Amino acid sequence: MSLTLRHQLTALDRALAHLLDERARLSRELACGAPLPAPALEDVLARTEGDFPAPALERVFEVVDEGCRRATEELSR
Repeated sequence: MSLTLRHQLTALDRALAHLLDERARLSRELACGAPLPAPALEDVLARTEGDFPAPALERVFEVVDEGCRRATEELSR
C-alpha cells in the first residue's frame, strides 16, 4: 500500500472517530439513549451505495448506537 493511501486511511479513521464523538455528544444532549429507529436505519442503509457491505454497515450502526447509549448512561451516573 502506498504511503499516500495510508495517510488517506489514517485521515478517514480520525474523521470517523471525530464523527462518532460528535454523535455521542448529541446523544448525551438528547439524553434519551434510544437506538436509531428501524425505519431511520433502513433509510440510511437504502441510501448508501458503495463498496461497504450493507450487512456490515448495519452492524456498525448497531455498535454505534450501543456506544451512544453507554455514553448517555455514564452521564447520568
